[in-house]
Amino acid sequence: EKDVGDQMLLQVKQVETTATLLASIRNSCAEACPLVLQEYDALLRSSSLSLSQLQRVEFDALGALFELDGDTVANRSEEVLNTLLEWRNPELLFRYYEDNRGDDRLGPLIARWLRAIFKLSDETLDEIRRDSPASMKQMSHFPPEVLERWYAADCQGTSECKTLFMVGEDAGSCLRVISNEGNRYNRALMGYVLQPNCRVLVVTDSVGRVMARSLVRLLVRSDTREPIIFADPMFFTLGFSYELQAELLFQARLLQEHMQVPVVHSCSVLPAPQDPDHLPEGCYVREVRQLDYDVRWVDLLEMDGIAPYTYSEELPYDELLQQHHAGVLERTEEDRALSIAVLPRSDSPSAERYKKERQGLTGWTMVPKKLIDDAGNCHRSYYSFAEVEAGYGGDGVLPAGFVMPALDE
Repeated sequence: EKDVGDQMLLQVKQVETTATLLASIRNSCAEACPLVLQEYDALLRSSSLSLSQLQRVEFDALGALFELDGDTVANRSEEVLNTLLEWRNPELLFRYYEDNRGDDRLGPLIARWLRAIFKLSDETLDEIRRDSPASMKQMSHFPPEVLERWYAADCQGTSECKTLFMVGEDAGSCLRVISNEGNRYNRALMGYVLQPNCRVLVVTDSVGRVMARSLVRLLVRSDTREPIIFADPMFFTLGFSYELQAELLFQARLLQEHMQVPVVHSCSVLPAPQDPDHLPEGCYVREVRQLDYDVRWVDLLEMDGIAPYTYSEELPYDELLQQHHAGVLERTEEDRALSIAVLPRSDSPSAERYKKERQGLTGWTMVPKKLIDDAGNCHRSYYSFAEVEAGYGGDGVLPAGFVMPALDE
């Protein structure tokens, strides 16, 4: 029964993917492959349309899209069909390509990535992600032992491209492929999928849909050139969940222990170097004094990479205190490094104020707490890790398996 179910699922995916693929060709390169479109239109009008005929058109269309001979694709039919079965929504791959193929920097990169996904080139996904010159230059800023742990099979989280590609779709965020915004935001997806410093802490359901996630990136401190891991905000697909929050916190703790590198988030304060007046060449901090704040900002840098764009989540004082620029970030030939996040340093006069103001406001700094109203009814609210550290026992209200991570130590 399972084999029959898998076969039916594959057939449905093939029909949907072929329709999307041919629509992509029609909208973007119809003049280059008119015969494929003519055959497809004829088949749609035919009362004897078969799956094998549709499959042949699908192979010809893939060949036309990637400038390959249809027979070359047919000769790798097993790999192509396996890819269709492995991806939950393979038609999104072609929607994404159609949205971005007009970008001279991004279009060829997506095509290269898709050829590797469908095993239509001799290049593997890992080779694109890790071995490209820009990726190797980026990761050369980290000590070998840090890279070895980051690439290890038991490193917490995942760098699987199927998961990274779908993070926007599952959460309904601005990075989703199906959107009224076109490629305004989702062009940054390759900055997750193809950057070797990116992983995602994730909780999925039984079919692989993301229920909760936080993107984590291995970055470089601008003031010391030391490695650091920055965790994006937690996203919940079906609304906030104490149990899912606790799972992401636990994963972050395991990641920090495995990597032996601090895991920080938007509410963290970075420790000052022992000798802040004698920093390595090229290191810097940004000092901002306004609105009664006095902050030394440290940029957390992605030093280079193969992807021309990435995405940076909003930080609490971006506008108020010039913390950083959020949204889609573009890498240029003149400026290869991108500031993914910015945090205050502990020797900032306003450091403690920053930390105190952020406590209890994000998934990284709040845990559930039971409150009793006048009628004796229990209600759940939040309190910060500071209350846990102050000795609040919790009385069993925390989710099963909850372990508070020491993310700022």
